[in-house]
Amino acid sequence: MNTKRKVLYSAVFSVASFAAAAAIASTFNGYAINAFADPIANLTLPLIILSVGIQVINDKYGPALIAVISALLYTIFYLPFLTVSLLIVGAIVELVTRKTGYRSISSVTLYTTIAGTGEGILSTYLAYFMVKVPVPMPPLFDWVIFSIIMGVESILMGIISYKVGSYLVKTGIVKEERTPQEGKVTHH
Repeated sequence: MNTKRKVLYSAVFSVASFAAAAAIASTFNGYAINAFADPIANLTLPLIILSVGIQVINDKYGPALIAVISALLYTIFYLPFLTVSLLIVGAIVELVTRKTGYRSISSVTLYTTIAGTGEGILSTYLAYFMVKVPVPMPPLFDWVIFSIIMGVESILMGIISYKVGSYLVKTGIVKEERTPQEGKVTHH
């Protein structure tokens, strides 16, 4: 995929994910603190949208571009705990996808689980320091339980993301084409 299209798709999926997160947050009556600081709510539709975006782009730097654009959106809206976690997790997902690919069930489930669980844990932890969450830091046991819940939820979101991405390819919404210089199939 050419760079211009990759940036465009990254922007579209990042904005869509951010809009979904904002909609979820507004249903909880707390734009900045409730759902944005609640990864259990935030790791649903917003995570699926980002994961499908990675599948649609299906190329290196796709996860990194999505992470950077998403981080910029959260920076604009003064949510630094999400900005930092998105950049860290985006770099990890970029490395993982280069080894595992972008569209198989195992790769989609793996990188969605890493993204969801990693971003959920890191953003929640950072929120305690950057936003001064007015409750005490949970004990280690609570973090373990919380991590397991986020991991299971992220796995489910990965499976859903894979099915959505596969549907887009099978129906031709996302096109496959051969590039003469590489002699292999690319997906747009």
